[in-house]
Amino acid sequence: MGYRLRVILILVLIPAWMMAEDVVVQPDRPGEGTGTTVLSSGIIQWETGFGFDYTSDALFYTLPTTLFRFGLHDYAELRLEYSGVYVDNRLPAVPNRASYEPDPLKIGTKIKLWGGTDEPGVKWIPRVSVLANIGLPLTKQMAKEKPVTGTIDLLFENDITEWFNINYDFGSYWNDWAPMPDFFASLALNFTPIDRLGLFVESFNLFDCDGSTRKSGTGTAYDIKIDFGLTYLLHPRVQLDVSGGFNCYHSNREDSSPANHFFVGLGVAWLLMK
Repeated sequence: MGYRLRVILILVLIPAWMMAEDVVVQPDRPGEGTGTTVLSSGIIQWETGFGFDYTSDALFYTLPTTLFRFGLHDYAELRLEYSGVYVDNRLPAVPNRASYEPDPLKIGTKIKLWGGTDEPGVKWIPRVSVLANIGLPLTKQMAKEKPVTGTIDLLFENDITEWFNINYDFGSYWNDWAPMPDFFASLALNFTPIDRLGLFVESFNLFDCDGSTRKSGTGTAYDIKIDFGLTYLLHPRVQLDVSGGFNCYHSNREDSSPANHFFVGLGVAWLLMK
């Protein structure tokens, strides 16, 4: 097949694919929390993004985070997730100032427990899903430090009006060296003022229960983060997003003042196959 013919086929087939609007992308990103939506059977979706975190001690570049979601059933999906972080240390005492740190490969599932109803009297009951992941090490050093990690997260969502809904979740995170799991919770307010445009503001809270915080005399440390952002539905199968946030309280600081930490990110979600 000649080069010109291939170019013509691409130019013809891509618009035809883009006009297939029978399904709409349903991403979990952006934000720290996760929605209750489970992909229908046969749908494959790719969600990816880049992030930048600034702290007094280091700069963190997410390069990038990648999530593949596979609809197995109308009530369950398979998930594969990976993210790597390039760390630029700012402390003079750290000998290796820059390094790339891969996160564990996460394999998990999201299962719909209750899809909601419009029946009078019970409409207020939230949609409910559960998200579970297991993290597998990708390097020998990681296998020594964190052989297996795991997360379980209970997800809730309520539609308040046609343009406003809330989602909230509660979960736990396990690793090999902590005597107790860490706990986290989030609450997000989501607005759709006009078609294709979404806005959100969210509070994400982490309760760190590992032994080091108790040894430091602070008991259970906790972080309170605020993030916000917007999404734009470029096409029924493609959504763009931009977000940012900051750490407004960190109990492990001696003066209990807000931590010097902020973060920004951008990304895209793409429905690949139906």
